[in-house]
Amino acid sequence: MPKTPAGRIVYWSQRLVEEVIDSNGIRVDPRLKSVVKVGAGGAGVELSGHERNKVTRFEIMKKVSKKLGNELVSDLDTPGPLHFLQGQGRADVTEFQRWGPVTDHSFRQETCLVHVRTISRRGRRVDLCLFGSLGNLTGYTAPEGQVTGWTSSAAPAIEELVATRGARIPGFYDDESVAVEALKAALYQDAHADLSDHPGRPETRAYTIAGIESCQYAAVVYKDVTLTPGRWDFRHEPEMNGAERILVGAPLWLRAIGS
Repeated sequence: MPKTPAGRIVYWSQRLVEEVIDSNGIRVDPRLKSVVKVGAGGAGVELSGHERNKVTRFEIMKKVSKKLGNELVSDLDTPGPLHFLQGQGRADVTEFQRWGPVTDHSFRQETCLVHVRTISRRGRRVDLCLFGSLGNLTGYTAPEGQVTGWTSSAAPAIEELVATRGARIPGFYDDESVAVEALKAALYQDAHADLSDHPGRPETRAYTIAGIESCQYAAVVYKDVTLTPGRWDFRHEPEMNGAERILVGAPLWLRAIGS
């Protein structure tokens, strides 16, 4: 059996991982019993501090992946809609920029946006836009201070999509248009008028937190969108040009390989 390469977990959503464990009857350690707690957010599984010390996050990753089996898709030619996916590739992490009154925000915490671009076995471009709590990210620091540049006017619609797990899209957006706006946010936040200065160089944008060259990831998918041919003209948006399939969701975990 090939040895799993060394790495470190740089993002971990305890809430989502525990939800997947609870919803799918996963026993992370047969010696342990999960405790179900009921609170304002509903029922959820939780391991006590003593129990959690007996099982590592890496072991939980392996248990969850094994239990989900074929539901945790790695072949991005698989027809949608996908619900869970995993893979490995370059991941760029930025701070998602909200705007408007704080009371209007669907996200109640500072948010990171993880973008992964991959090419499927059939040569199809797939873009992942994953939104999660900035507090779940370890080993990296968000940029400080006021920055200028482009932020998405569709940020409230993107927030609503993610906060409701794809159940609601406000205003005049549809699945395709809000997925396109999520991808634009991942690619262009803080870009200035000349977009040719930024393609392939997210580090030139002030909202960028990290570029993880080799990242193992697992995620929950809220929207799986294939763009309608001929609907979108990206000729003047070099990073968007060629976009075909966009997956919007939330990361369960990110693991940087070789770090």
